[in-house]
Parts: sequence; C-alpha cells; structure tokens
Amino acid sequence: MKRAYEIAQLRRPPNRLTPKEYDMYGLAGMSWEEKSQFLGEKSSTATTSNNDLRAQALTADKLIAYGILRLHDFPYPTIQAIGHPTRSFPGAVSLRSVEEVTEYLASQAAFPVFMKPIAGNGGAGSVWVDAYADGKLQLRNGETIAVDQYFKRWLSREGIMLQSVARPHPELDARFGPRLATARVVVLVDDSGPLVHRAVLRIPVGKNMIDNFRHGATGNLLGAIDVDTGVLFNVIGRKGSRLEPVPAHPDTGQQIVGCTLPDWQQAVAMCLRAAPLFPGIMYQSWDIAFTDQGPQTIEVNSGGDVDVLQLASGRGIADETWWKLFREPKPQNVVRRWMMRSGPWSDGR
Repeated sequence: MKRAYEIAQLRRPPNRLTPKEYDMYGLAGMSWEEKSQFLGEKSSTATTSNNDLRAQALTADKLIAYGILRLHDFPYPTIQAIGHPTRSFPGAVSLRSVEEVTEYLASQAAFPVFMKPIAGNGGAGSVWVDAYADGKLQLRNGETIAVDQYFKRWLSREGIMLQSVARPHPELDARFGPRLATARVVVLVDDSGPLVHRAVLRIPVGKNMIDNFRHGATGNLLGAIDVDTGVLFNVIGRKGSRLEPVPAHPDTGQQIVGCTLPDWQQAVAMCLRAAPLFPGIMYQSWDIAFTDQGPQTIEVNSGGDVDVLQLASGRGIADETWWKLFREPKPQNVVRRWMMRSGPWSDGR
C-alpha cells in the first residue's frame, strides 16, 4: 500500500516518475525526502520548462554549436568534412552527394573517422569508421555498412558530420582501453552565472563504438563523478537483469572506483566559460572528452536525460541547489493545478 501511494504521488508534477522508474532507481528503501528529488524522463522541469525553446536551436544543430565554440577558440575534434546538399563549415570539405562522399572516403579521408548526424541525438546514426573498401564502411565493432545505405538515410535529412577520432588521455587509455570515455557535465545557469551541478562518466566496454549507457543495455559502464575533485565514487553496469557496482573495467582489469579524471579542473573551467555562450538555456548538458590533447567539447545539449546522473550516483538530481534555480511552471488547467504536489516547485515558497 505504501509503495502504491508513493508511486501515485511521484507520478504528479514535477517528478513524473513511472512505476518502472520507481523500481529502476531503487526508491523503496529511501526516505521520502530522497525519493522526491528524483525526476522522471517525462518531467518538463528536467527537459524544457526552464529553457527558452527558441534558444534550443543553438544546441540542437551541431554545426551551429560548433560554430559558436570555434569562434571562441574552444577545442573539439577536428571536423574533416560535412555531408549535406548545401551546408558547409570553415576548414571542412563540403560533400554534396553520396558520390562525393564515396570519392572522399576512397581518396582523402584520414581514418579513423567518427560520423554522426548534424542534428541527431542519443547516438542515433553515430558510427566509428576504421576504413573504407569496396563501397562499404568498415566499422570499429567489426561490422560493415554500405556507404549509400548509410548516407542516403542521413544525407537527405539533417546531414552528416565527419570528425577525426580523438585519442584518449594516456591514463584513461590504460584504464578503459583505446576509446574515448566522455563525461556528461550538467551546468545550471541563472543571473548570477553558471555552476557545475552534477557529472557522470560514460565508459565504453568491448567493441562498442559509442559510450551510450541506455540503462546498461549497451554493456557500457556509468561512473558518478565528484564535481569538486573529479574522483569516480561509484561505477555501475548491467549484470543479467540488474544494475550492479563494477569496481574494475572488464576489458583491462584496471580499478575504476576511486580514480581521478585527468584534467578535471580544466574541463570544469571550460564548461563554465562556455555556458554563457548559449543564452536562454538554464539547464545545459556538456559532453566532454579527456584526450591526449586535453579536454575537448564533444557537444552541448539543452536539457538532457537525467537517468544517467541519477542511476550512477543513486541520488535524485532535483536537490536544494536545483530548486534554487528552477520551478515547475504553474499549470493553467485547474485540474492539473490541483494534481501538482506542494513543494519548492510551486508558486509559494
């Protein structure tokens, strides 16, 4: 009965937690204060309500975001080429058709290359390409895909970006293998300036081309980062049907929990300096890679999934710091207004 009551309460704004999320986060053994800090995937507080919808175009389109970062001399993996019927980028080769893409891959591309849609998200369409031969992309995971099959899908939509694959920092290469593990760094912004609120490291495993977690379904790991020190204080992965602690990397055997990310303070400073370049976005999610050339910006998102942050740390993202900045918008509908639970997200303080 208690569980059913709590789930009913947490399904209301601002949490919008589903029963599945209640169980996924293991809320049953927590205090009510701890439970009420968790936000669900459908929580508008964590996605759109505190960001200017017009400003989201600055982050939704990677060429626009990279253009802003380039103007202000922020480091990011080199953009070798842009596959799009009309668009281009300074210093990158413009590829207008599948035929031009094929010719570029056969004669000019510097492999390995990381390809991703210009306006994609969640890793959709992202592939690590080690080589090109006989009309096929040779992917890092051992699979192949026909060039025309890949580019006909994405070239006619938002277009494709071809970037050089950055090399991981030597310390992380030894711990995780020769692939980039990127940190998701959440920056909250108000009139007093930006602050780093939470951070998590997505750690690739096996032959995975990207480090997405997807609740452990990819086989990758997730590590909670202490934002003050850069120390990984908890790492989880999926074992069977459960998410469990993983103290050492399964490929290298190297200890993960307790290690300090190299150049962490430099990465934090970079995020804080870059955040004001995207006005109107109060909740920013930065993806930062720790490379042998120092931290690099992979992308910035308006809002972003809260599940990786909450799963890794075992703590809800909507803590006291969160509610000092954000509010759940007051529903205009009387019934919806009645359904809102009282709390720091309501009009009264």
